[in-house]
Amino acid sequence: MTLTNEQWTEQLQACEDPASLYPDAPVFDLPEGAQTDYEVADEDQYDDEYGDEDDGQYDEYGGDGEPFDDYADPEEDGDHPGAPRDLVEVPLDSEEPGEPQRPRRFDGKIAMGFAAAGLVAVLVAIVGAVAVYSSDEPARPTAASVTEPGAAPPPHTAAPKPVAAESADRPLPYTADAAGSCAAGSTAAQTMAGADPHSAFVCVRGGADGQVIEIDLSKTYMITAISLTPGWVGKDASGVSQWGQYRVVTTVQYLFNDTDRTLVTQETKNVHGEAVQPIKRVLASKITILIRQTSRPPAQPEPGATPTPTTGGFNLPAPPLTLAPLPGSPLGGHQESDPVDAAFAIKSLKIIGHEPL
Repeated sequence: MTLTNEQWTEQLQACEDPASLYPDAPVFDLPEGAQTDYEVADEDQYDDEYGDEDDGQYDEYGGDGEPFDDYADPEEDGDHPGAPRDLVEVPLDSEEPGEPQRPRRFDGKIAMGFAAAGLVAVLVAIVGAVAVYSSDEPARPTAASVTEPGAAPPPHTAAPKPVAAESADRPLPYTADAAGSCAAGSTAAQTMAGADPHSAFVCVRGGADGQVIEIDLSKTYMITAISLTPGWVGKDASGVSQWGQYRVVTTVQYLFNDTDRTLVTQETKNVHGEAVQPIKRVLASKITILIRQTSRPPAQPEPGATPTPTTGGFNLPAPPLTLAPLPGSPLGGHQESDPVDAAFAIKSLKIIGHEPL
């Protein structure tokens, strides 16, 4: 059992023989030569040397004569061993005797660097806040609808790009097929789309007109005109003129596959050159051509008579030409007996248009 200090003190005071309380207490032998007897001074002698506590000699140590008045109460001022004390920085080079030197907790140069960086950050923040909030004038919109007098002229906008080539009228690519209408001995209808000056599309009539030519543009275009060159204008590869050897197309019809199934009729008037037929902006991808009427080729135009160019770059038909008389017909011979009536020729066919916008 563990006794508190108060319990132990009460037991000592109540017992007549305190030594009997702890019979097993260890006994220590004094070292050799140790003093074993001490004189106890009389109370009067002690009072003569140090003064009687009743005569106020302790006043020099305490205001009210108490011998321990010079020690402050720990609970009042905190001046006790466990109370926190203010740290006093002692220079490293201090040589005062008896004063221990305490190690520094941080490097002074590093601390000064952090302090300077913090000061700069504070100054930058202050300057930025002043710049933002010092002006009472509201922010001006980035784009003003009206240019103020004296203000800088607005930047030049980029010039609009030129219209793409697809939106300009041009000859469109196509494939032509007349195999179901022209008899044996005919040339390919695709020859009309070629650029060979020594060839032309020749269709064997079989004694009558009414041939059909199918044109496929492969996709939808905005068609604005058709240019047809009836007959064989020019010479063949041997250098012989072929104009008088084949009939020419006089009347032709174009049927478009647009939603309105537009039908356009063209009269070529047997011109010696291009005959242009304007088309009122038809959206189509296929055209069916019907040869309504062909005629014998007229005589060569007079020298200097050339087609009149239009503002759109196409040629208008030249003045009507007279037909050349043939022997044995009302004009000089029978048509059935002449080899020219066996076939008609088309030098070229151009479908003019552009891709829809």
